Amino acid sequence: MERIASRNGITLAADLKRLEIDGSAYRRAAARGQLVRLHRGAYMDAREWWALDRHDRYRQHVIGAALASRGNPVLSHQSAAIMWRLPIIGQWPNMVHVLAARTTGTRIENGFMRHASDRSNREYVELEGVRVTTLEDTLLDMAASVAIASAVASIDFALRKQLTSRGALQGILDERGGIRYRRRIARAVDFATPLSGSPGESLSRVNIHELGFPAPVLQARFEDYRGHIGDTDFWWPGFGLIGEFDGLVKYTRNEYTNGRSVDEVMIEEKVREDRLRARGPSVSRWLWGTAMRPRELFRQLSAAGLKLERR
Repeated sequence: MERIASRNGITLAADLKRLEIDGSAYRRAAARGQLVRLHRGAYMDAREWWALDRHDRYRQHVIGAALASRGNPVLSHQSAAIMWRLPIIGQWPNMVHVLAARTTGTRIENGFMRHASDRSNREYVELEGVRVTTLEDTLLDMAASVAIASAVASIDFALRKQLTSRGALQGILDERGGIRYRRRIARAVDFATPLSGSPGESLSRVNIHELGFPAPVLQARFEDYRGHIGDTDFWWPGFGLIGEFDGLVKYTRNEYTNGRSVDEVMIEEKVREDRLRARGPSVSRWLWGTAMRPRELFRQLSAAGLKLERR
């Protein structure tokens, strides 16, 4: 079906009406599965929708809802995070998160989670045609409302990409005054680091701390007579233990493989690990399944010789 006045591949019922085009054909196409109804009054091609991953599907859902809304809302929380392309741990929500006037209160309404806020003190930017809370406000809102591992993963990413700084986040937190969840937010900001190489490393680091293990050295550089071996995810020199989170993307995404086959990448990883072990440390590797389950991570690191620290 022809796209009429579409934005981001999204056709809006409001544009159809403005152009005096009968929108019933689009509603029928959605009922037949040819179009996907992102939100009331927002459609996109079903084939394009199913070709997207879960991140881009939620982004399209958020954009469609914002464009179709009469109130021109300011996206916030997870909905702002997806627009800033921040990582989270777990699933994206089903609802669209937006700011609302403090007098109306926080509420769920017509597919929106409306967060009461004094919008006169909240800046916003425009991304992909929709209004979004600033990156710093988004990160702080996330830290107040999601699990700490997810909040830390988002802040780690922003610090690593040099999109913001810990000082900028702390400054805005101070400006907000006596807000709720201040300690929770400050904890995530203080724990975050630009040295975390991936969301899986962020999640692992949070769980390592929560389990009571000593803090590892991050991105420790190892060399041998042949030169640089690599920078390790986690290093506990007192235990002679290297920890490596393996998210598997290094074997599949071209940005990591640089055109090499999976077998070639695996062989290189094996050679790298052999060189690390030859220096004396033992190496413990884990995948997402272990990182997501603290008990499994505890058993694995304990079996590798890591001891709890007294706090």
